Amino acid sequence: MARVFARADAVLTLAGPDGPRAGAAMSELGIVEGGSVAVDDGGAIAWVGAHAALPSAFAEAEVVDCRGRALMPGLVDSHTHLVWAGDRKDELELRLGGADYEAIFARGGGILSSVRKTRAIDEDELFEQSHVRIRRMRRCGTTTFEIKSGYGLELEAERKQLRVARRLARQAGYRVRTTCLAAHAVPAEARGSAADRAAFIDRICEQILPALVREQLADFADVFCDRGAFDVEESRRVLQAARALGLGLRVHANELGPTGGAALAAELGASSADHLLYLDDDDRRRLREAGVVATLLPGTSAVLGKPYADGRALIEAGVPVAVATDCNPGSCAFENLAMVLALACYGNRLLPAQAVCAATHNAAASLGLADQVGSLQPGRRADLLVLATADVRDLVYHAGSPLVEQVWQDGVRVA
Repeated sequence: MARVFARADAVLTLAGPDGPRAGAAMSELGIVEGGSVAVDDGGAIAWVGAHAALPSAFAEAEVVDCRGRALMPGLVDSHTHLVWAGDRKDELELRLGGADYEAIFARGGGILSSVRKTRAIDEDELFEQSHVRIRRMRRCGTTTFEIKSGYGLELEAERKQLRVARRLARQAGYRVRTTCLAAHAVPAEARGSAADRAAFIDRICEQILPALVREQLADFADVFCDRGAFDVEESRRVLQAARALGLGLRVHANELGPTGGAALAAELGASSADHLLYLDDDDRRRLREAGVVATLLPGTSAVLGKPYADGRALIEAGVPVAVATDCNPGSCAFENLAMVLALACYGNRLLPAQAVCAATHNAAASLGLADQVGSLQPGRRADLLVLATADVRDLVYHAGSPLVEQVWQDGVRVA
C-alpha cells in the first residue's frame, strides 16, 4: 500500500551522491521543512518534498501524520559482532573491579571464551540468541546491519556464524551484510609455536575464506591488525587472499597503538578502517587519499575506559567518517546506535549533523549500500525513522532517551 509520511517539521533527506561524504558535506543534511515522503506499494521512496507540492497521485495514499516530528533515514550499523553465544557479564564485573584484559584472559576470558561457547552451540540456538539482540537493535532505530564472524576461528564455526547472519536476513527480514573475521584472534590450538600460528594463517587463506566465498556466506573480510592480534604482514596476506576471492575489505586498525593497520587499509583500498584511536597526520592523509571510510566505535572507548578516536581531526583532514556500535560480547555490548551516535559527539568530537551522516549515509557507503539506504531520496528503500521530536539534535542533547518513535523498513512498520 502506498503511504505518505506527511507534514513532518523536518525531513532529513541527506540527499546527494552515493559516495562517502567528507568535510563540510558531512554537515549537509538536506533538511526539508514541512516536508513529506511518499512511498510506493513496493516499499521504495517515490517522492520527497514540501507537503504543499505532494503529487496528486498520492491523494488516496495512507497517511502517517508526522506533525511535530522529524523524519530521518534508518540507522546503518556498519560494525557489529552480534552473532555470538552466551555472555561475558562476569568479565564486566572483573573489569569494573580493576582487572585488565591480560588478567581476564589469564582466567580463561576474552575472545577465546566466546569462541568456546560459540563453537559448542548448535546453529538454531545461535540464531535464536542473535535474533533477540538484533530485534532490540532495530527497535532503537537500526535498519541495516553489518555482521562479522570471528568467534569460530575454524571453518565449521565460522560457517555457522555466517549462516546465522544470512538467516537473519533471509528468514527474519533484516537488511544484513556479512563479514568473515576469521583473523580475529589466534585460537588456543594455534598458540603453541610460531609454526602453529603460521599454519592458522594458511588455513584462513587457503581453506576458510575460499569455502565461505563458494557458499556465498561473506560479502567482506576483516582482520584485527593490532598489538596482541595479527601484525601487518599477516594481515596483508589475509586481506590480499580475500581480495583475490572477490571480497570487500574492512580492517580493525590502530585500536591499541600506532601499529600500522590504518596504513595497510589505505594501501589495499579497504572499504573501512575501524577503531583508529591512534593516528597521525600521515595516517589521516593516506586514508583520505585512498577513500577509506574511518569507522568510529565510541562505545568501546566508553566501556573500556580508553581514549576516544579524534573524529574532528579526521573530518578536518577530509576523511569520510562513519559511526557504529561494535556490538560484541566483551568490550562493548551496546545495541542502541542512536545512543552511540551521541557518544560520537561527546567523545569523538563530532557535531550532531556530522554524527547523523556518519550513522546513516557514510555507514551505508562503507557497505556499498548507499544507493539503497542511508538517505531519503526517490528510488531508495523506505527505511526511515519517525522521531518523537522535531529537532534531531535531541538525539545528542537527550542521549539515550527513547526518541525513536517509529521504525519503518521497506515501507513497513517494524518497531
